[in-house]
Amino acid sequence: MRKVRQLLRENWIPITVGILLTKWAVGYAYRMRGYDAIGSEWLILPFTIFIFNWGKAALEDLRGE
Repeated sequence: MRKVRQLLRENWIPITVGILLTKWAVGYAYRMRGYDAIGSEWLILPFTIFIFNWGKAALEDLRGE
């Protein structure tokens, strides 16, 4: 349970951004298609977390940490 809390504490910004972007993208995709279907718009949350963590690691490498 501690690891989950630590993970949430460290990644709360990308999780929040990813949830908001996913909510918007799912609604937009459903309106554009005209019907409900599951597509790649549901991958926005994991990609958002990945991009934030990748950027964080890139900045650490540039700083020499």
